[in-house]
Formats: sequence, structure tokens, C-alpha cells
Amino acid sequence: MKTKKNARHVRAFWLFITPCLLLFGIFFIIPLFLSVGFAFTDYDGWKTMNFIGLRNFKELLVDNKFYSALTRTFFYTLFSLPFKVIVPLLVAYLVTSKKVLGKGFARTLAFVPSLLSALVVGITINWMFSTEYGLVNFLLSVMGITPMEWALNSYLATFVISFASNWASTGFFMVIFIGGLNNIPKDVYEAAAIDGSRGVRTFLKITVPMLAPTTFLVTLLATVNLLKEFALVQGITQGGPGLKTTYIIQFIFDKGFSQMQYGYASATSLVAMIIFGFVAFVQFKVSKGGEQ
Repeated sequence: MKTKKNARHVRAFWLFITPCLLLFGIFFIIPLFLSVGFAFTDYDGWKTMNFIGLRNFKELLVDNKFYSALTRTFFYTLFSLPFKVIVPLLVAYLVTSKKVLGKGFARTLAFVPSLLSALVVGITINWMFSTEYGLVNFLLSVMGITPMEWALNSYLATFVISFASNWASTGFFMVIFIGGLNNIPKDVYEAAAIDGSRGVRTFLKITVPMLAPTTFLVTLLATVNLLKEFALVQGITQGGPGLKTTYIIQFIFDKGFSQMQYGYASATSLVAMIIFGFVAFVQFKVSKGGEQ
């Protein structure tokens, strides 16, 4: 009887997991192996595909544009990451507080941007920060401040992309933090209150340490999202001005689909994947996977 029950569980397991395995294989495993294979060829996406060994990787080692794109990617990630973690944490803390009214409405407002596609967010933000007709420059001119050329300055363009990325992701990470906050036992707060702990001190001494596993998850997801930011950049600056907001994914896209160098783009994506994997490994080792 027990054997029949176990057999039904095994069949149910494979029945549910097979569609996921098929999709994962078709859209990830097969492209991954194809990309690894193309990395050793001069494939142009159409007719030419000769085996050239490690030539793509040798060219990549002396490609200054690759290093520039990689450096910009890490600068953008380091600049944006604190906001990706701290802002959703504070929003989640506020919307779970008993002292705040209209929490359901506030949660909805914060979460709605995360439902939009990155390209739609990029186009919306691009309109808001438009130099001539943008809402932000209009408000600045009303306050007597000189309008800024957001798209023509590399630092301002980076700020706009970072602002858009944080605006779009705050709701998603806020939901994760809310789950973590709800899992903190209430008797811990009651014990802290008896000891005289209040407000900011309770937040820093109780809430933040108890949220370490959740914070690690959010940090890891945010880092990966920032390192492979693409659609948002395409919607806002398309990599400009010049190449000042061309990050590593834009660099790979340009080599593959604009310059028809699929082999070189595949080699670049393979190197980028290894680097990003190393970054994730370091995060695991440094934070010990969020364990307290």
C-alpha cells in the first residue's frame, strides 16, 4: 500500500516538473550550449561559422571597450545597490507599522511599478526627464532652477537610470521584506520593549539583524538584476550619451545584433557569466548566505 502511494507521489512529481524542465531546457540549457559553441567560432549569424579556437577570447582581453563597459556596469551596480535594499526595507517597515494609516493603499502604490515591463518604465522615465518637455524640468523651471540636460550628461543619465530601476523594483523587494518582517516573533519586540528599547534602536538592534536572511536574498537578486540591466537602459538612453551608459549587456547586444559578430558576443557573454557568478559566490561567502 505504501509502495503504491509512493509511486503516485513520484508520478505526480514528474508530471508537475516536466513542463518546467522542458521550458528550462529549451530556453536556457540549449541556448547556453549554443553560446559556448559559438564563442569558439567567427559566426556572423548568417553564413560564416568557422572554428577559430580562442581568438575571440584573445581579442576580448585587449578590447578597451569591453573593459570600459564592464567598469561602468560595476560602478552603476555599486551606486544603485544600497538604494535597491534600503528603500524597500524602509517602505516595508512603514507599511507594516501599526501607526501608519492606509497601509493597503500605500502597498498598492509601491507595488504597481513592478508590474510594468522594464521597457515601459524606461519610456515613462525618459518622458519625465526629457530636456525640453519633461515633467521634472518643468517643475525645476517653476521653482526658478535652471532645467538640466539629463540625457546629455553621463552622470545625470546614470542617475536617471538608477532612479528608474529603483522605482520599478521597490514594490517587488518590499513584498519580500514584508514576508521577512511578518516572520519575526512578536515576543521579541515585547521583550525589547520591557528592556526599554524603542523606535530606531529597536529597528537597528532587533529588526535589521533578524532580517539578515531576507536582506541577503534581496541583495543577491538586486545585484544580479543590476549587472544585467538592459531593457531599462534601452528605453531611457540607449547607451548614450556616446557610450557613457553602455553597460556590459548593451555591449554584448551591440556586438551580436548590430555588428553581426555572434561569435565574439558569445565569448563576451561567457566571460561576463563567469564574472557575475564569481560576484555571487563572493556575496555568499562574505554574508554566509544570510545566516545570523
